[in-house]
Amino acid sequence: MSSLAALVSVDEAIEAQKSGEGRFIDGSWFMPVGENPRNGRAEFAKGPRIRDACYLDIDDIGACGEDNPKSLPHMKPTAKQFAVAMDRMKISPGDKIYVYATKGCGFYHRAYWTLSSCGFHDPGKVKLLQGCLDEFRERGGEVEEGKLVAGEDHRLFRLSEMEWRNMTPKYKCWSEGPRQCVVDIKDVLEVVKSKADAVIVDARSSGRFVGTAPEPRPGLRGGHMPGALNVPFTDLLDPMDMTKFKPLSQLKKIFESAGVKAEPSKTIVTCGSGVTAAALAVGIEECGLRNKDDILIYDGSWIEWGGDESVPIVKDS
Repeated sequence: MSSLAALVSVDEAIEAQKSGEGRFIDGSWFMPVGENPRNGRAEFAKGPRIRDACYLDIDDIGACGEDNPKSLPHMKPTAKQFAVAMDRMKISPGDKIYVYATKGCGFYHRAYWTLSSCGFHDPGKVKLLQGCLDEFRERGGEVEEGKLVAGEDHRLFRLSEMEWRNMTPKYKCWSEGPRQCVVDIKDVLEVVKSKADAVIVDARSSGRFVGTAPEPRPGLRGGHMPGALNVPFTDLLDPMDMTKFKPLSQLKKIFESAGVKAEPSKTIVTCGSGVTAAALAVGIEECGLRNKDDILIYDGSWIEWGGDESVPIVKDS
C-alpha cells in the first residue's frame, strides 16, 4: 500500500528495526465492554511484544484533573504530560516512532494520532504500521517474550502514579510547538448553529448514528449532531485485518460517497469517545482529501455531546 506520509508496511518496519533507526510503540486499546474485554496494557505486559517496544496507554496519558474538569476519557494530553511520558519511555524528539498493535485491534490509530498530530513530536517522524504484531513476527521481525511489571520497566508505567506535575521534563516538544488538533463542545455547537465552513464526520456505526442502535455507555441519547455525516470507521479498515486500512483509492471513494468533499476548510471528526475518530482523521489525510492542519478531533465526542441535554441531536429513525 502506498501512502502520502504515515503508513508503512510490516517489511518497512522490520527494515527499520534491523537498521536501528526506529522506536516501536504498542498502541493497542480495546473497548472496555462485554464480559471479558481484551486489555492492551495487560497483553503488552504479558508478551510477546516487539523487541524493546514501549506501551502508550491512551487512558493514562491524557488530560486529567483541572485540565479535564468533566473527567472525560482519554483526552489529548497536555504538553507536560506528553514530555514526561516521553522521558519515561526514553524517547527523544529526534527519534522516529513506529506505532503498531496486536491482532484484531482497530483502535490503535488514537495512539498514533496522539504522537503525530498534537505538535509535540515531529509528525514526519511518526509512522503507523499496516499489519499486526503477529505478521511482524511471522515475517522475521524480532519480538520478545516474558512478563513486564509496571513501575519496574521504563516501557510500561502509569503516569497517574507519578508526581508528573512536579517534574521538569527534559524532552522538548517539537520546535513548531503545539497546534490546534482538537475542538470542544462550544466549537462544535458553533459549527452546528452557524453552518460554518466546516463539516462534521461521525465514526460511529450507522445504527448509533441514526439512533436505532443503543449506545454502549449508559445514559447517552441516541442520534447525531445536526448536519453531521456518517463514515463508520470499520468501513475504512480491512475486514480481514483491522490493523490495515483499505487501499487509499477506496478510502477516498468512501469519504466522497458519504459527502466529504474538498470544499470545507475544516473537518471535525467525532465518534463515541474520541478513539475511532482518529481512524477517520488518518484516513482523510492519507487519501489526500485534507491536510493535517484542517482535520480536528472533537475530543469529548458523543460521551460529552450525547450526555448534554442542552445541545441538539437528530434521530433519523
